[in-house]
Amino acid sequence: MLPLLWMRETDVRVTNSVTEEDFEKGCDAIYYNRTIGENILKLQSKYRFKIVVDVDDYWHLDPHHVSYQHHIDINFPEQQLGHLQIADAVTTTHERLADKIYPYNKNVHVIPNAIPNDPQYFPVERTVANMRRIFWQGSITHERDIQLLAGPIKRLDQHKFFMTLAGFTDHPVWHRMVSMYTNSLRMKGQIIKGAPVTEYYKAYRHADVCVCPLLDTPFNNMKSNLKVLEAAHAGLPVIASHVHPYLDMPLLYVKKQTDWFKWLNDIPAQEEMAGKLADFCREHYDYQTISEKRRKVFYD
Repeated sequence: MLPLLWMRETDVRVTNSVTEEDFEKGCDAIYYNRTIGENILKLQSKYRFKIVVDVDDYWHLDPHHVSYQHHIDINFPEQQLGHLQIADAVTTTHERLADKIYPYNKNVHVIPNAIPNDPQYFPVERTVANMRRIFWQGSITHERDIQLLAGPIKRLDQHKFFMTLAGFTDHPVWHRMVSMYTNSLRMKGQIIKGAPVTEYYKAYRHADVCVCPLLDTPFNNMKSNLKVLEAAHAGLPVIASHVHPYLDMPLLYVKKQTDWFKWLNDIPAQEEMAGKLADFCREHYDYQTISEKRRKVFYD
């Protein structure tokens, strides 16, 4: 299981179902993303374990987000802040989100995402195709972002480009996204079903250039640059919206809508930037270096 890579000298159990029996066997720390059941946290006084919370998204969603109303109904922002306040330590992926966390917990650590250079977990086995494959992978939460590509895609040469969309599930939002991404199926393409965390990366074998469209919103600005890191690990160029979290990296930036069409057609620029991006991520997002920072959170 992937989390074990950064804790090789520690006994780690990865589970989605925590019970008191887990703590009876001995537990020094519990590490979870965002929130966990209050019944588990109440066991801390009995078993004296350290609580470390990982926060990888802002707790205030954009009003157009597919989960916005649900988060309001369950009062998720208050839940998240409660967990931040009781945590012994908090980890997050960048300084912008750390600044939001700091008023609630000053023991916050910036631990960027990183991709392990291990083919067992993130294999890079790209295939060859006759057409230029434009690749995007994600979920239904990105419908408004995919909409940014709808116009430029309509202008693309249908004989030169092949549209690859990964993460698909049989959901009405996904069907709308497929329609936008393929110009109502006029463009040739491939739709790849959603896969488990141990398998989804294999979809990158069907890519030549990755696109990262993102609306400039408060919630989106707090996301991490994981999509770019994944592309860099596969040796792929990235065309991205000129917004956080994608700033200050060697990417082909879209500052106005016509830039999508320009960069998608500029293959020499893509190939040049792919090499620069791979070098940049190897230098600044080294997996072992970042994993050591995460490990110290548990031992300090």
